[in-house]
Amino acid sequence: MKFSSYLYHYFSLKVRGLTLLLAIFVVQVWFLLPAAGREKVLEDLQYRADIWVLTDAARARVTFTRLGQGRYRAEVAAKAQGLAKLLSGQRQDKYATEMVWRRGLLVPLVYREESRRWGKHHLKEYRFDYKKGRLELWQQKEGKGLVRKWETALKKEPIYDPLSAFYNFRLGALGQPRAGESVRLKGIPYPRPEDIVIQIGQREKQGRKVMVSLINRVFNDEGVVVFVIFDEKWVPSKGWSQILRFGKVAGQILPGSKPLHAPLAERHSGLESSRLRALRKSLFCHSEGSEAQ
Repeated sequence: MKFSSYLYHYFSLKVRGLTLLLAIFVVQVWFLLPAAGREKVLEDLQYRADIWVLTDAARARVTFTRLGQGRYRAEVAAKAQGLAKLLSGQRQDKYATEMVWRRGLLVPLVYREESRRWGKHHLKEYRFDYKKGRLELWQQKEGKGLVRKWETALKKEPIYDPLSAFYNFRLGALGQPRAGESVRLKGIPYPRPEDIVIQIGQREKQGRKVMVSLINRVFNDEGVVVFVIFDEKWVPSKGWSQILRFGKVAGQILPGSKPLHAPLAERHSGLESSRLRALRKSLFCHSEGSEAQ
């Protein structure tokens, strides 16, 4: 009995020890995994787009992904279909920005614009180098890869790409929007200076109407006004715009979309700084008789 009891305790200790070593190994491997191995999609929105007289001419997917502690990626991927696919040279577009949560805001690190059509691949990459205080544009050149094409200084006023502006606005990082107010953000100043202006209308039966003015980076960098209907949780349900080359382009959210349900964990991790409060206050201005109302 004593010998069997000794064996039982001996093997129990061995099993516990192996279990502990295995647990330590799993934890170490998890931390060594690349960010992609720990990604979690927080939002997945699906849209259909009608272009001029072409119904369901394209499908788009908007995703918001947590890459790791305090790091996020927003992405829009669109693909032409049907007759529009034939007329556009099987066009596919992808816009993505990688961001970090810093001082109460989603701060862009890298913003990419990618397009494929007529068998050609186009890629632009905007790199926000905050340590060196500059924003660089790297553009793909045939046979050379990514080549630096342009740069500008990063000053005190933040610069936003369209996606980081979109999610900072929706998540309330810029403050709580009210009807009649407008938000003015500095966009990427290439190929010319840009202000992203968001005008907030009244709440209506179908939702809240918002008007956004920005540079259209999909079609020849022309200035454009986009009207968007947001639901009570600030999820865009539909939108429309007039594009010079195509006429009216309208989008509608599709069933099966999975909106973001909870605020980001980082939003409640610390007190808001007085500098951030001042920044948020400066972004909003009251707009009498806004067109979005």
